[in-house]
Amino acid sequence: MNNDRFPQLFWGLLVLTLGLIVMGLIVASGINKAKRANDIISVTGSARQTVKSDDATWGVSVWCLNKDAPPYDCAKKRGERIREFLKSHHVTDSSITEGPIRVEQMFQPDRQKGTNEFFGFKCIQRFEVHTSLVDSVDQLYKDISSLIPELVEMNSEAPQYFYSKLSEMRVSLLAEATKDAKTRAEMIAGSTGGKVGAIRNAKMGVVQVTAPKSRDVRDYGTYDTSTIEKDITTVVTVSFAVE
Repeated sequence: MNNDRFPQLFWGLLVLTLGLIVMGLIVASGINKAKRANDIISVTGSARQTVKSDDATWGVSVWCLNKDAPPYDCAKKRGERIREFLKSHHVTDSSITEGPIRVEQMFQPDRQKGTNEFFGFKCIQRFEVHTSLVDSVDQLYKDISSLIPELVEMNSEAPQYFYSKLSEMRVSLLAEATKDAKTRAEMIAGSTGGKVGAIRNAKMGVVQVTAPKSRDVRDYGTYDTSTIEKDITTVVTVSFAVE
């Protein structure tokens, strides 16, 4: 081999080798990016807000029993006493739904004969209060017990409390839950050197309306009506691209 051509051949091979190395790195980088483009991470985010109910209903019933004839007068008198009680607590007429006096025939099982024996009539009347003054309903429920000695035959139902702006709250909680999901995704991706990209998919879970700090949740959602204050919780499952 001519010694004068050796340096030219050496440098030519060196340039070719470096070119192949650079090309290999470019191809590898492209493959890695293509793989990353298909990589996703799915996380669940949640958000919770405590609200005060702004709507309430409460029902109370009174009745009288009589063996020989329907006791209309007795039921009417006890109904008037309920109306007096409601007015004394400043409940407006528009907030009261007064049901009619209903008559029921009462039967008692006779175990020896194996039959149901008629033993009298029951006249019953129900009143329902529906108002946005939730605190007043709570007080009504507590104070009605003062009529028990006078109206022994009475049934005071547990109040039910609702939050009317649940739809609006759901939207804002969804945004907060999505932010929470992204924060969690960034922590997971960052631990492996990745970076969270665009949202690929999002699925909202059920809304849970529970008593404050309650863990009584359901897969299909729950709506607790027993407390004035409520926790509204929403979850969302989000899939992010990983870059």
